[in-house]
Amino acid sequence: MSGFTLTGANGDVITFDYSTFVLEPNLIGLGVPSTDVRIDQSSRAGGIWRNTRRAVRNIDLPVTVLGASATAVETNLRRLAKLTQDTLGPTTLTALRDDGNLTMELHYTGGAELAYGGDNGGPTFARVLLSFQAPNPYWISADTESFSVTTGNTGRGLLPQLTKLRVSSSEAIGVINVNNTSDVPVFPVFEITGPVTDLAITLNGEGFGFNTSIVEGDIVQVDHENATVTGTGGVNRYGILNASPKFFSFPPGTSSVLVTGTGANLNTEILCEYNLRFEVVHG
Repeated sequence: MSGFTLTGANGDVITFDYSTFVLEPNLIGLGVPSTDVRIDQSSRAGGIWRNTRRAVRNIDLPVTVLGASATAVETNLRRLAKLTQDTLGPTTLTALRDDGNLTMELHYTGGAELAYGGDNGGPTFARVLLSFQAPNPYWISADTESFSVTTGNTGRGLLPQLTKLRVSSSEAIGVINVNNTSDVPVFPVFEITGPVTDLAITLNGEGFGFNTSIVEGDIVQVDHENATVTGTGGVNRYGILNASPKFFSFPPGTSSVLVTGTGANLNTEILCEYNLRFEVVHG
């Protein structure tokens, strides 16, 4: 199965079909996003490359709106207009895939001028070209990838399908192999449920640690993309991090995360969640 839907911040969902809202095949902007390259002037010939990053993605969706009458077409156009309003938040474009849906958040920028057509009884369709910009240029998997670290029922080993990690009541030392099948790096969110002391989580020697114990029943979330640390109720707990934390991402392919800590028991859990990201969607 393949196709697309648009979901507005108002909660309305439009599925592109062949009866009411038709997405024409000449849509633009679903391939590899454009790139911003920074090259500074050089005292020699040419310039000096500084960095390269993906730019804001521009998307054009040519849509034909159908209706049994001019009034029905107008009603459908009003629905589409309300869905694309940004007053409550972005519009979400979803690519429907057999292997898991992909989403991208969009902001309407213009282009909804109308071209009417129909029979002698009045216009029974209208064509619009919806133009959007996507601040995050990547398609994000709707399904969340995750792994967790616990002591298990025996208080010894755990997650044999993922790692040889060992977490005991006195010591938590182990390596988790993460396979990122994305096109680009992805940012994890770690949720730590106490008790645990001296917790540190690193990737290639860089990461974060806590300068205080996470007591039993306490939950702390570390969001690597937004560089935030929050507790229950969204309370800011950034201050419990050790100095100079490094918020890492998982590169494409396999990488190893090192988890260390002490004072864990059967209630201790370290949950990691992330969403795959892709550059291209076809059809």
